[in-house]
Amino acid sequence: MKNTLVISLLLLSANAQSDLKEQLNIEIDSIMDKVVEWRHDIHEHPELGNREFRTAKKVTDHLTSLGISVETGIAYTGVVGLLTGDLPGPTIAIRADMDALPVVEKTGLSYASKVTTTYMGNEVGVMHACGHDAHVAILMGVAEFFAKNRDQVKGKIMFIFQPAEEGPPEGENGGAKMMLEEGIFDRYDPEVIFGLHVSNAPHGYVGFAPGPAMAAASAWRVTIKGVQSHGSRPWEGIDPIMASSQFINQINTIVSRRVNIVGNPAVVSVGMIEAGTRNNIIPEEAMMMGTIRTFDPDLRKEIYNDILKIAEGVETATGAKVEVEFDVGGFYPVTYNNIPLGERMKQSLIEATNGNFAEITRRTGAEDFSYFSQEIPGLYIFLGVNDPGVLEQPGNHSPYFTVNDDALDEGLKSLVYMTIDY
Repeated sequence: MKNTLVISLLLLSANAQSDLKEQLNIEIDSIMDKVVEWRHDIHEHPELGNREFRTAKKVTDHLTSLGISVETGIAYTGVVGLLTGDLPGPTIAIRADMDALPVVEKTGLSYASKVTTTYMGNEVGVMHACGHDAHVAILMGVAEFFAKNRDQVKGKIMFIFQPAEEGPPEGENGGAKMMLEEGIFDRYDPEVIFGLHVSNAPHGYVGFAPGPAMAAASAWRVTIKGVQSHGSRPWEGIDPIMASSQFINQINTIVSRRVNIVGNPAVVSVGMIEAGTRNNIIPEEAMMMGTIRTFDPDLRKEIYNDILKIAEGVETATGAKVEVEFDVGGFYPVTYNNIPLGERMKQSLIEATNGNFAEITRRTGAEDFSYFSQEIPGLYIFLGVNDPGVLEQPGNHSPYFTVNDDALDEGLKSLVYMTIDY
C-alpha cells in the first residue's frame, strides 16, 4: 500500500512538471516579446556597478506588478524577489547580474548605448558589453511565467538581481559577496542556486563545465615612481615609462616561461597603463593594472611571488621605486559547479534546448557567482547568442559584442525547466 502511494505521488509530480512545461510552450512567444523589449531598453540605458538605479527600479516595478514580495537596496542597488508557490517544496534561487562596463559601444544598433560617465577619473562610455542586459531581461521573464502559474509552483523561488558583478568602484564593497554579508541567504534560505551567462558561442546552445568552471580572479596594480625630467635630457631623471616596459616584458614570461601550466591554466594580463602628460616630458610616475586568473591557490601564490621578484629586479635595474598591490577591489574565488546538481539538471537542459546542450571545458573568465556557489550547491550555465550559423563573433567585453535576441528563449526555458525539475 505504501509503495503504491509513493508511485502515485511521483506520477502526480511528473504530471505537474509536464503541465508547467506545456504551459511555458503556450506562453513563451508572448513572454519573449517582453524579454526582448526589456533587454533593448536596459541595453540603451546601461549603468556601472553600484549605480544600477534605473535598472533596479525597472526590476522592482516589474516584480511588484506580479505580486512578488520584493526587497530592495541590498548591496546598494540589489533587488531580491520571493515568489511563494501554492504547493510545498524547496526554495530555489536564480541570479542575474545588472551592471555594465566602461566601454564605448561600436555595434551601430538602433538601441546602442550613448551613455557616458566618469570612471577612475576618466570620461568613459558605458555599454552592456558582457550581456548582463540579457540576464536581467531573461530573469524578469522567468519571474513573470512562474508568477502567472504560482498555483503549480512547489516551494519558493528567489529572484536575485545583483549589482556590481564586474566589481564595485574602488573603495566600495559590492556584488554577490556584499549581498551575502547583508544576509540574503540567511533570510531566504535557498537550497540551490542557478545562474546563466550569454557568450559568443553557437546560437541557442547551452552548456556548463562540471566542477571548477571559471577561474579565480585578482586585479593587480603597479605604481612606478621615477624622477621627472625634460624629454631631451633623460639622463637627468629616472624614466618610469621605460621601467614600466621592462616590468611588462618580464611579467609576460611568468605563464609562458616560469609556471608549469600543464593541466592547470593560468593567465597574467595587463589591461591598463597610464603615464605622462606631454610628448617632451618624462613623467614622475606611471601606473598599470591587470588581472591574474588561476584555478589553483598555490599557483596563484607562486604568481604573486614572481611578480614581486620582477618588481625588485626592475627597481635594481632602473633606480625607480616599484609598488605592487594585489586583490585591488577584491578577489573572486573559483566558480564551482556542483557535480551531482549538474548531473541531475543535464536532462532538463537537453529537454529545454531540444538537444542543443554540451558539456564544455572550464574557462579563464571569472564570476562572483562563485560566492553564492560556495555557500550552497550552484550551477552556472552558458548560452550561445551568436547569429544563427555564425561560429565566430566579437566576444564579451568587446565594444562590438551583440546578443541575438532569437537565442534568448533557450536561456529562459533552461532556467524554467531546471527550476521545475528540481
